[in-house]
Amino acid sequence: MTLPQTFPIAGMTCGSCATKVAERLREHPEITRAEVTADPPEARIMTRSAFSDASLDEWLRPLGRYKVAAEAPAAAPEPKAAQTYRPLVILLGYLLLVMLAAGVAEGGLHLETAMRLFMGGFFVAFSFFKMLDLRGFAEAYRGYDLMAKAAPPYGYVYPFVELALGLGYLSAWQPVLVNGVTAVVMAVSLAGVLRAVLSKHKIRCACLGTVFQLPMSTVTIVEDALMLGMAIASLLVLH
Repeated sequence: MTLPQTFPIAGMTCGSCATKVAERLREHPEITRAEVTADPPEARIMTRSAFSDASLDEWLRPLGRYKVAAEAPAAAPEPKAAQTYRPLVILLGYLLLVMLAAGVAEGGLHLETAMRLFMGGFFVAFSFFKMLDLRGFAEAYRGYDLMAKAAPPYGYVYPFVELALGLGYLSAWQPVLVNGVTAVVMAVSLAGVLRAVLSKHKIRCACLGTVFQLPMSTVTIVEDALMLGMAIASLLVLH
C-alpha cells in the first residue's frame, strides 16, 4: 500500500532545481513515485511509509540548499494574461516577420509556402528554448505528455524531433513525410495537453522549455491544434 504526500520545498528556483530534487527523491527505497515542480515549489510523492518534514530534509541534505519549507509559500498574485504570454506573442511576431521578409524577397508569398516557413521557424525556435535546459524540459514534459509519461526518454528526444521537423520544413525536404510525422507528433501532444487542461490541475507548460513560466491553458491547446491543422492541410494540398 502506498501513501500520497505533498511537501512544499524551499530553495528551488527553476526546472533544473526541480529535476535534481525529483531524482534524489526517487533514489529513496521507500518512495515509489516522485513529481517535483518549481511553480508551485513542491514535491508530490508516493511512499510505502509516512515521511516527516525532518526525515525528508535529512534525505535532501546532500543536495545542499533544498529542504521542506516551514509552511506552504504564499501564492503569488496571478500575472495578467498579456504579461504571461508575452514571450510567446513576441516569438510568433518574429515568425510572421520572417514570413513577410521571405514574401518580399520572392515578390509574393503563397499560402503553402507561408505555412511551410511558419512551421519551420516554429519548430526550430521552440526546440532552441527546450535545449537550454533539456533535463528540466524532459521532467516538466513528463508531467502531462502521454508519450513522455509512458517512455520518459521521449522527453529528451522530443526537442531533437522538433529541430528535425523544423529543418525539414525550411528546406522543403520530403514534405509528405515531414507533414505526416508532424501530424502524428502534434496529435499525441494535443491529447496530453487536453487531458492536462481538462483535469483543471495547475501545470506548467513546457512548450518554451523551462526558461519561461507559461501555464497550461487553452492557449496551449490552440497552439498544438494549429500546428496539427496546418500539417493536415499541407498533406491535403500535396495530394
